Amino acid sequence: MVKVFWLLKRAEGLSPEAFADWWLNRHAPYIASRQGRFLAYYSVNLRTGDDAALPAGTGIQSEWDGIAEEIFHSEADARAALSLPSAPEGRADVLAHVSRFERIIVSEHIIIGTRPGTPR
Repeated sequence: MVKVFWLLKRAEGLSPEAFADWWLNRHAPYIASRQGRFLAYYSVNLRTGDDAALPAGTGIQSEWDGIAEEIFHSEADARAALSLPSAPEGRADVLAHVSRFERIIVSEHIIIGTRPGTPR
């Protein structure tokens, strides 16, 4: 299994609502249509608000507005999906809505339980 997290910061002047609308209704369906046959799991996680809303915060507001999670069954699937050529209009669309993004590839180590919604 290969897990890839994409951290995105919305473009300057773009409201959180407009950013969420773009990501959920335009970008995520675009990724699903292009990479779907290689993906085992794909989710978009949008920032919900102030970090101080829950205990144990850091006191520092994250610069990221959301995180996408892509899970591939194999490295071959990840390579195939991530090697697809970007359409110029897709690249331009991202650059119009995102001021910064970062990618991190991780290995998962489950400490307690299973993902919510997964049968035990």
